[in-house]
Amino acid sequence: MTTKASIYDIRHLPLTITTAVLFLLAGWLLSGPVAAEAPPSGEPSQLVEVVKSSKSFPETLKAFKAEVRSAGWSLLNSNNMAGILSERGFTLDPVVILDVCSGQYSARILSNDAYRPISAFMPCRVSIYQTSEGEVFIARMNVGAFVAMMPPEVAEVMIASDAEISKIIEKAIR
Repeated sequence: MTTKASIYDIRHLPLTITTAVLFLLAGWLLSGPVAAEAPPSGEPSQLVEVVKSSKSFPETLKAFKAEVRSAGWSLLNSNNMAGILSERGFTLDPVVILDVCSGQYSARILSNDAYRPISAFMPCRVSIYQTSEGEVFIARMNVGAFVAMMPPEVAEVMIASDAEISKIIEKAIR
């Protein structure tokens, strides 16, 4: 007796994710880079969500870290890209990439062997950067662009996690 394989069969998940990312990347390259502000309503979603902060770069970074802790999330890593690149002779405006994690969401994905390939998208990454004009932005993956390609349980976790990250960011930029 044979059974029909689910489209979420683990053997197909890496290929599905790779295909989806390549498709989205091709669309992004054809449409140009992401604007530093949210697209007007009705336009197709981009791969990255970007919000402007009214605070300075140091204030935004400090506020974001504080809100991460306040929400019960963990700050796993902080990469000061401008600092790293300045050591190699490049000068650029501040860019810090932060890896944040919520155990309640991560455990739901990582406890299922079939979903472990999703760990390639984990932890949640948030970039805080300053433009050459002095404007400060917070950017993160647009979860809405990816959830349709995920198994329902993973999509549910990603949506819930993204909602919390949105709240953290909103509080940090106020």
